[in-house]
Amino acid sequence: MTSEVKCLSTTMTLREAVILLLTNRISGAPVVDHLQQVVSVVSETDLLKLAGLGMNTTIGQCLSSLARAPQLITLQRHNTFEQAYKIFMTKPIHRIIVVDSNNRIQGVLTRGNVLRILVDLKRDRKSRSA
Repeated sequence: MTSEVKCLSTTMTLREAVILLLTNRISGAPVVDHLQQVVSVVSETDLLKLAGLGMNTTIGQCLSSLARAPQLITLQRHNTFEQAYKIFMTKPIHRIIVVDSNNRIQGVLTRGNVLRILVDLKRDRKSRSA
């Protein structure tokens, strides 16, 4: 899980969102409101689709076109690896937002994070059997 999460705000423009994603070499980011609660997630695909509205349009103006809480798939720190793995295997998503009980962001778990854990698990099993 990535704990230092780059977030978008509802007041950012689409242009600012694109710059944040490109600068940080990430393919998506959670959107937080003024209380730092997760309200949506924006991906590169979303930004490509929304670009027709104009790059100075704010993310807040686009929320009706984006996945929103409570439809967002989130986890909390106490959830297990198996629960996260199952979500990635059954849902067409690339990241799961990890939130606290107040829906404030704690981190992001990506498919890449899960793959790294799987490789480490396999490596641990091999070293134990050697």
